[in-house]
Amino acid sequence: MGFCSLGRDYIREGYTQIDNVFLAKYLADADAIDVKVYLYGLMLAKEESENSLDKIAYALRLTEERIINAYNYWEDLGLVTIRQNPEFQVIYNSVKMPLTKTVLYNAREFSEFVDELRRVFPEKILSEQEIVKYVEAMKTYKIESNAMLLIARYCRDKRGTTNTASVIGLASSWAKQGLTTMESVNDRLDELEKDSEDMRLLYTELGLKSKPAIEDQEQFAEWTKKGFHLDAILTAARICKRKGGMSRLTRLMEELYSQNALTATEINAYQKEKEEIRAFTSEIIRTIGSYYATLDMPIETYVNPWLKLGYEKSALLAIAKFCFMRNVKTLDGMQVVVDKFYKLGIVTLDGVNAYVSRQAKIDVAIKEVLERAGAEAFISNRDRDFYRTFIEDWNFEHDVVLVVAENAQGKPFPMSYVNKILLVFKQNGIYTVEGAKAFFESGANENKKSGKKDSKDMVMKQEYTQEEIASVFRDVKDIDIDSWDI
Repeated sequence: MGFCSLGRDYIREGYTQIDNVFLAKYLADADAIDVKVYLYGLMLAKEESENSLDKIAYALRLTEERIINAYNYWEDLGLVTIRQNPEFQVIYNSVKMPLTKTVLYNAREFSEFVDELRRVFPEKILSEQEIVKYVEAMKTYKIESNAMLLIARYCRDKRGTTNTASVIGLASSWAKQGLTTMESVNDRLDELEKDSEDMRLLYTELGLKSKPAIEDQEQFAEWTKKGFHLDAILTAARICKRKGGMSRLTRLMEELYSQNALTATEINAYQKEKEEIRAFTSEIIRTIGSYYATLDMPIETYVNPWLKLGYEKSALLAIAKFCFMRNVKTLDGMQVVVDKFYKLGIVTLDGVNAYVSRQAKIDVAIKEVLERAGAEAFISNRDRDFYRTFIEDWNFEHDVVLVVAENAQGKPFPMSYVNKILLVFKQNGIYTVEGAKAFFESGANENKKSGKKDSKDMVMKQEYTQEEIASVFRDVKDIDIDSWDI
C-alpha cells in the first residue's frame, strides 16, 4: 500500500475532491506548507499511485521531517490518521467527521461507529466536540456502540431530533437503568412501541394534542411496573384533564401510590373522599370567619391530622363555631382548642355540645357578676379566667362573688377588684354570704384612721405560698385556654 491512501468515505472519481468544509473551516488557520502537503497527499491517495514519504518530499522540495510535521498538524485536527505499523502511513478522514486524537481512544474501535453514526445523521455535520461527547459517553457508561446507534436512530425517527445533547442525555439515562447493550436497548424500544397506543389514549384523557414525549413514555412504563393498569392510569388522567398535564398527573400518581390506591375503583374512591375533605375544609374555614388562598396546606396541616385523631366532622364544625364565638379566627388558633378538647377526651359532637353548654352557663354567671359590678356585659377571656379561679380554684360560691361584685361598683377594673377582695377572704377564711356582707359592713375594705387594717394593707402585707401565687398568676399562654376548661 502506498504512503497516502483515502479512507473509505471518499468517493473515487477522476479528480481530487476538496470539501467546502475544509476550505471554510481549516484553510485560513493552516500554514501554507501544511496545506500544500495535505492537498498533494490527497491527490496521490486519490489516484492510488505508488507513493512514499521520500517521493513526496522530493516533489514538494521539502524534507521528510517537514512532511511528517505537516501530517502531525492535520492529525491533531482529526483530518488524517497516522499509523506506524509496520510502516509510516497516512489515512485521510472525512472533514465532516474528523477523528481527533481525543476521539481516537482506540481508532479501530470507534472508526466504524463514527461511520455508522454519519449514516444515521446523513444531513448533519458532527463537530469534533460532538464526536468526543459520544465516545466519552460510551466509555463512561460502558454503552455498546450498536446500542448507541439504536438510541440515535430512535431519537431521529421517533423524537424528530438529531441534537447530540438529546441523544447522549437519553443514552446516559438508560445506561443508569442498566440499558447498555444492543439487546437491552432493543427491548426498551419494543416496550415503548407497544405502549405507543396507550400513550395516545393517555394524552387524549389529559386533553393534550401533542406527540407523546419520550420522558412521558418512560414515566408511563414506570407506573405500569409499580402495579398500575391502563384503566387506573386513565382514571387518574381524567382527574387531571386540562389541569397541568403530565406534570400534574405525575404528582397525583405518586400520591396514589403512597396511599396504595392502585386500581380504578380505589382511585375513584380516594378522589371522592379527597373532594369531600376539600369541601369540609372550606366549610371549617368559613365557619371560623377566615380565608386561605389554597386548601392544600390547611388540609395537610390541620384537617387530615384532626380526622386521624378520631374527631367526627360534625364535632370539628362545632369546635369551629365555638372558636368563632371566642374570637379565634385562624386554623392555628383552632388547633390549640382542638388539642385541648382532645386532652379532655372530647372528639364527638355530643361531647362538644355538652362542653359548650356548660361554658354558656358559666358565661351567664359571669355576665351576672359584671352587671352587679355595674360594668359592661361584654365577657372577655380574662373575665372567664378570673371566674374559673374564684369558683374552681378558691371554691367560692357564686353568691359570694355577687356580694363582692356589688361593692365593686364604680371601681375602674371591677373584676380585678373582686379578685383582690376574694383573695383577702380566702386568706381569712371568709366563704359565706353572711361573712362577706359582715366584712363590708365593718368597713374593713375602707381606708380609715381607726387603726384597723384595710383590705389594701392586708393584701400588701400578706405572705403567700408558692401554690397560692401560682393560682393567681398563671402562665400567660395558658390563660385563654384554661378559661375554657370544664
